[in-house]
This record gives sequence, structure tokens and C-alpha cells, in this order.
Amino acid sequence: MRIPIAVLGLTAAIAAPGATQSFVRLQLVDTAVFQAPRLVESSGVTPSTRRAGVLWTHNDSGDEARLYATDSAGDDLGAVRVAGARNVDWEDLGAGPCPSVARRCLYAADIGDNGRSRDHILIYRLAEPEPPSAASDTLREVPFESATSLRYPDHPHDAEAIVVDASDRIFIITKEIFGRPRMFQVPPRAAPQRPGELDTLRFVGVLDIAPNLARLRVVTGAAVSPDGDVLAVRTYSSLHFFRLRGDSLPSPLTPPEGLTIPFVEPQGEGVAFLSPDLLVLTSERGGADHATIARLRVYGLGRRAP
Repeated sequence: MRIPIAVLGLTAAIAAPGATQSFVRLQLVDTAVFQAPRLVESSGVTPSTRRAGVLWTHNDSGDEARLYATDSAGDDLGAVRVAGARNVDWEDLGAGPCPSVARRCLYAADIGDNGRSRDHILIYRLAEPEPPSAASDTLREVPFESATSLRYPDHPHDAEAIVVDASDRIFIITKEIFGRPRMFQVPPRAAPQRPGELDTLRFVGVLDIAPNLARLRVVTGAAVSPDGDVLAVRTYSSLHFFRLRGDSLPSPLTPPEGLTIPFVEPQGEGVAFLSPDLLVLTSERGGADHATIARLRVYGLGRRAP
């Protein structure tokens, strides 16, 4: 059930380096709990382009390689299995162009590494499937197009955020407990990997997000706006916005402390743009009875103060 919020907002003045001051405001639109009994750790989320109003999400480690269909009211709309894939620790779900078919692809990011010990991570790419027909529709299998094995250029990192831009550039943002998050780019490929191949990520730079473990300010998800211009990065407690700049490090639009998310989530993980000024946020259940989903209106990303 969706719970509407009449008036609840947070306004922040933002001074981006080298830019005039601008103002961004977050307003909570509504919130709900997930109805699917198996969906307890919604770690990534992205809207469907095959059926209006449908969202794709997934659990992290402990579940099969499964994508759940839901909506902003948290309804159980069924699930599909990704045939041949494994969910070691799926932490985010990106979306972008498909190289092989004329529709959108989903990118399931098996990039979680709490122990920082994995010798490689994986990104599964699959053409976005037709959403399930009902809550009972959970047995259909869909294939993945490619599984790209990756390693970091320095040492293993824990990560929970992936973004895919309109030019099919793929970025991973690490989850740093004490330092600022690091951004890496997946090297482009002309053809899928052969068995045993391993690509090395390219270090892009350090994002201007001030770590604060006491305030739960560690990166748990990211998303790109529909026009491909704005990067949203979320933590357990805050949202941070950046201007994308191709292969270069994105430029910050918010201060290092970001904007406080104006409601309490059990364990906030996923974020996606539903429109240029509307975000959806999802959470794991944590110690609560249900995982949650909420929508946030974002005002002022493109407006400059006079």
C-alpha cells in the first residue's frame, strides 16, 4: 500500500566549485512496503521500458539470480530468473543501450565484497525481458547476453553502485568506510569476453562525498538521469548529485555532505530516476518487518540562483 506524504521537504543551498550558488530541494512524495514475500533486500532498482509503471529490483547475496517486478506501491508483480547466472553478491542494477538488439539492456552488478577479498567481480548484461504477468509468474527464465569479469587495478574493493550512461559507458563506485568513494570505468569491448578472460577497470578519480560512518554516509547505490546529464549517488542517509562529463570525473552539484534523505529507511540501498525530477529509493528490510520503497521529488537541479 502506498502512503502519500502531504508536505515534507528539505531545502539545501548548494555551492558547486566554480559555479554560482544553486538550490536543491527534496520532497518526499510517498512511501510503501514491498509485498513480495521473497523481496527482503532490495539492493538495486531501475524502471522498465517494456511496461509503464513497472520497476525491476533484486535481492543481494542469499538469493538466486532473480529479478523481481514491482511498482511504486510495492506490489508483487512476479519475477524472472536469469538462466546460467549466479548471485554471489548482486548490489545494484543499471540500465543502458543494448549493443546487439534495438532495446534497452539491464546490467546486474555482482560487485559486493564485504571482505574485500574477491579476485574478480562480474557484471551480467541481459536484454530487458517482458515483465511477468502476475505475482504467481515466477518460473520464467531469461538468458543473459554477456558476463564481464573484472578486477581492480590496485586491490579488491567493496562496491554497491553501478551506472550506465547513454553512450554505454559503465562506471562502478566503491563503498569506502573511511575514505571518499572511488570511481572506476569498465573498459569498452568490441566483443564479449571469452572464457577465462579478465578485464582491468580504469581508475577515474575520487568522488567529492565526505565519508561519515556515524551518519551512515557510505555509498549504496547510484543512477543516471534520463537525459544522461546528472549522476545521483545515494548513501544510507544522503543523496549527492554530480554533472557527468564523459570519461572524466563528474563535477559535484552538491556539497560533500550531500542532502539528507527526508525520511527513515530500514537500510537504504537502491536509487533510480523515474523522470528528470523524480527519484525512487528502495531499501533492504534490515531489522524491520518489510523492505521499503519511496518516491522523492527533486527540485532545482537545473536552476541557478540569480
